[in-house]
Amino acid sequence: MSAPQNVIVVGAGVIGCAVAYELAKRSVQVLLIDKSLPGRATSASAGGLWPLGEAVGLGCGVIYHAARTQALDHTANTVPDPLPDAFRDFLVESNACFPHVSDELRDLTGIDIEYAPGAGLIFVIFEPDEVTMVDRVAESLPAGTELQRLTRAELTRLVPALTDDVVGGVLLVGEHQANPMLLAEAYKRAAVRLGAAYRQETQVTALRRDGDRIVGVQASDELVRADVVVNAAGAWAGRLAATVGLDLPVDPVRSQIVLTEPLPPTLGACLSTSACYIAQKAHGEVLIGSTTERVGFDVSVTEEGIRTLCRGAVTALPSLREVHIKRTWAGLRPGTPDELPILGPVPNLEGYVNATGCFRTGIVASPLTARLVAQCVVGDHAAAALEPFLVDRFPTPSRRDSVTTVGPTI
Repeated sequence: MSAPQNVIVVGAGVIGCAVAYELAKRSVQVLLIDKSLPGRATSASAGGLWPLGEAVGLGCGVIYHAARTQALDHTANTVPDPLPDAFRDFLVESNACFPHVSDELRDLTGIDIEYAPGAGLIFVIFEPDEVTMVDRVAESLPAGTELQRLTRAELTRLVPALTDDVVGGVLLVGEHQANPMLLAEAYKRAAVRLGAAYRQETQVTALRRDGDRIVGVQASDELVRADVVVNAAGAWAGRLAATVGLDLPVDPVRSQIVLTEPLPPTLGACLSTSACYIAQKAHGEVLIGSTTERVGFDVSVTEEGIRTLCRGAVTALPSLREVHIKRTWAGLRPGTPDELPILGPVPNLEGYVNATGCFRTGIVASPLTARLVAQCVVGDHAAAALEPFLVDRFPTPSRRDSVTTVGPTI
């Protein structure tokens, strides 16, 4: 792909904003287009930077697995499958970028993304069967990596508010957090600072195609032309791709979230259980997440979902029983059949690049994802292997002969 003169990035979630920033750093003329739609994935994230936790299934993955199997009794037959080694290494490398990214974005924009190193991510074990699960997970770790086993007493020292009704736990050090909304905003402002244009409240209804090339997008009543269009539309990416006959297997996965009133420092680490994850944010609020539901584009909050999360949180931290809820909401994560992102070009189609499908790893993956996509767009040497993330890994065709027309996308 020859170096483009101008690029449109569709979608201003954390991935779209990060891609726009990386392109602007390379002196590409960038237009970031976004329509505020309820439920973008960035709002559904706790901001957990849990590369190893997610890769081995002890972060949000254990909750997702439980939802899929309709069981919380993790026996040997219900251990979450680890993500491929290549993606684990990708997440670890991307996570290592955050100290520099935090400083760089603060210098450019003045925004503190609230990158907060702490003790790490603790998976809390309540049932003996979960010990078996952890043993299986430990066997899958690469040489030089280990889970730090914690006794009940060690857990209490790290998290005094934790219930005594635990079997034990494991600590994954280096697993921290950031503020996802501030991260997206900082990427966006940094991109604009470097020359990118941002068109907000503009709905992209379709890609525009001329033969085997994407030539722009239909934005409201206007055809906006570009050398390359980056599809960073998140849960809506499949809808956008379908407007020119592309089969992009991205489906929305609803995640419901609970946020408490501000509390004194309660957690020295992020907690994960088979029922929920719990993270205390910079201003004291405790965030409890998240359900993983395939209900289409429905972003409503349900009593059942919120009660399930609150029950799981109180089981781990009994003191939360008397705490007031400040806010509840739901967001849509872009899910794919194999839980890996879809990045890069599509065979036999010029002027189009995917940057979507990050599901539960979009925040931690954003620095390296953005760099890799930007390098793909401008034709630079890739910072990481792109092949594991190409859309043509799926058995279904990545293109269809007939063009499918759908409703509004993003």
